[in-house]
Amino acid sequence: MRKKRKNIQVLLQEMCEQHQSNKKWNTASLYGSVITKVNKFSKGKDVLLDAITPTWLKSFEAYLRSTGNCWNTVSTYMRILNAAYNEAVMNGCAKFRPLLFNKVYTGVVSDRQTALDMRDMEKLLLHCFSQSGTLKPKLQDTLRYFVLMFLLRGMPFVDMVFLKKNELKRNIISYRRMKTGRPLVVEVEEPAKHLIQILMSHDESSPYLFPFLHHADGTQEAYKEYKTILKGFNNRLNTIGKALGISQKMTTYSRRRGFATMALTNGMPIESVSRV
Repeated sequence: MRKKRKNIQVLLQEMCEQHQSNKKWNTASLYGSVITKVNKFSKGKDVLLDAITPTWLKSFEAYLRSTGNCWNTVSTYMRILNAAYNEAVMNGCAKFRPLLFNKVYTGVVSDRQTALDMRDMEKLLLHCFSQSGTLKPKLQDTLRYFVLMFLLRGMPFVDMVFLKKNELKRNIISYRRMKTGRPLVVEVEEPAKHLIQILMSHDESSPYLFPFLHHADGTQEAYKEYKTILKGFNNRLNTIGKALGISQKMTTYSRRRGFATMALTNGMPIESVSRV
């Protein structure tokens, strides 16, 4: 890091590019979002590192909230700013100021409303395997993917999208979590196996188990494609929820929370659930 640098936007941009070079596309995207927000808040003016004060941070926090950002998003942006400022301190570009970020929110708000209750999940399961479904084909496939993630121990959507054909062997899926890199092994029971056979890709040239992606894993193009797929998938889930009278808003995350809730309700140890 150059010691001449006093501009938080330049610092964030260099850290963004560093994450891009390490193929951490999601993290790089978050840094890019923070740069955009800071530029809008400062009306395009450079924000010197010395100008990052508790008062400035509280004003920026209020701006983020006033433009519709939830508390978890505010927390993410503040933690990125904190990481950038700490980087500047370590490289002699800014003064260490204890408790600089102490007055702004950097925690995580738990949204308990995202978890589907057992009655809603049972309704989705019955509709998924019904032979007389009322949903349009694309919505029905979306529901099948949603239920499949549930049956695969609450597999995250991103992991399912990037799942490879060679990670499924007989009735076992062995893969690594995209978020943590943790290896996981999931047994494929008969209902899940049935859904996989319906949904799996038949493109022999594709390494992916399901026909979501067209770009190579690890590329920025694949990340951008995934983000577009995720947005469309959540929109269709919202449509499905309204069509079937589901009480909670449906998202890919509610499926994961639904699995955890039902697993704990049925006696799975919390240590096992947390490892999923």
